Amino acid sequence: MTRTSATRALPALLLTLLLAACGGGGGGDSPNDTAQKPAPPDAPASSPSAADTLPPVVSASVTVSTTAVTFNALATDNVGVVSVSFIVDGGTIEASVQESPSDGSYTSSLPIGLVTNGTHSFVAVAVDAAGNSTTSASAGFTVGTPAGAPGSSDTLPPTITAAVQGHFGLVKLTAIAKDETRLFGVDFLVDGQLTGTWASLHYSSNDPADQYYVLFDTTTLLPGAHTVVARARDLANHTTLSDEIVLNVDPAAGLAETEPNNTLATANAVASAQLPIYGTLKNETELIGSTKIVHTDSDYYKLTVPAGQTLTVRMLTPQHQGFFVSIVDANGDKLSGDAEFPSSGEVSVAYTNGATAREVWIRLSSSPYDFEDRNQYTLSLSLQ
Repeated sequence: MTRTSATRALPALLLTLLLAACGGGGGGDSPNDTAQKPAPPDAPASSPSAADTLPPVVSASVTVSTTAVTFNALATDNVGVVSVSFIVDGGTIEASVQESPSDGSYTSSLPIGLVTNGTHSFVAVAVDAAGNSTTSASAGFTVGTPAGAPGSSDTLPPTITAAVQGHFGLVKLTAIAKDETRLFGVDFLVDGQLTGTWASLHYSSNDPADQYYVLFDTTTLLPGAHTVVARARDLANHTTLSDEIVLNVDPAAGLAETEPNNTLATANAVASAQLPIYGTLKNETELIGSTKIVHTDSDYYKLTVPAGQTLTVRMLTPQHQGFFVSIVDANGDKLSGDAEFPSSGEVSVAYTNGATAREVWIRLSSSPYDFEDRNQYTLSLSLQ
C-alpha cells in the first residue's frame, strides 16, 4: 500500500544569483598635470558632475517551460543600471542580477521545481548607482494547471514501488514510478534522509522502461538494517511515497579494495569469484601552468579460473561511460574487454578458460577525467 500526500505550499526562498559585474575603466592625467583644472562653463566648479536624480526605466516579461521559469527585464538609465531584482509573489522568491549585456537586458531562471503549480505575479526592480529605483508593472504567469481548475488533466497522484539491488559497497536503489500525465521526478530517502541525487531512468537498456535508479554508497552507513523509501512527484504537484523497504548493509559480504593495487604485482587476491568487490578509481589532477593534467588510476584483482569455466564480471558505477573493465593475463595482455561506450549502459566482460586452470587479472581503468566523489564501483563476479 502506498502513502499519498499533496504538497502545495510555496516555501519562502531567497535565491540570489550574483554575477560579477564588470569593472569600469578610464584613463588619468599625466604625472606632470597635477594642478586642478577649471570646471567646464556649464558645470559647478565644486562638483565634477551633476547629481543623478533620474530613476531607471524598466519593463518585465516571463517565459515558462517544462523545466524552468525565466524572468526577463529591459532596464535603462541616464547614467547606468547597477542591478535588477525579480520579486515573485511579493518577496517569496527574489533573484538579483548585477550584470547585463550592452543592450540592457537582464535574465534570471529558476528551476520549475522551486515554484509550486498555480498562478503567480512578479515585478522587476531596477536600481542605478545613485540609489534611484523603479519597479516595473506587475506581470503574471502560471506553472502547470492548478488542481481543480477548468482544464486540469492531472487529478491522480503517481504510483511508485521501491526495491534494492545489493547490500555491499555501491548498491542500486530502484523504483517503478508511473503517472497519468507526466512525472516531475523521483528521489530516494535512506533512513529518512534524501540521498541528494535525483533518480535517473533505467541504468541499462535491460531495465524496465518505467524504472528509476540511484546508485548509493553503503560505506557511509553502519552495518545492519536501514530503511529505504522512494518518492515520486508529478507536474501537478501530487506526491507519493512508496512502502518502506529494508537495506541490509553487510561489509563482510564482499571484498573491499586495498591500496596499492595499481599494478599486476600488487593486485588484490580474490578468494571466491562469487563475492562482490567494492573500490574506487582515484584519478589525481595536477596543474602545470594553465594546463590541468589528469593522472589516471588503475585497479587490479587476481583470481584463478578453473578449467572449462567462464568468468563473468559486471560493473556497477556512476561512470558506466567512463570506467572500463577487462580481463588480462600475467603479461597484461587483454583476454577479454568491454566496449568503451556499451550501448546497453552496463559494463560487463566474460572470459572462457581452456582445459587447465589459470590465473587471470581483472583490470579497472578510466578516461583521463577528474570524477571527484563519483568514482566508486562494485564488481559482481560469477563462475559457470
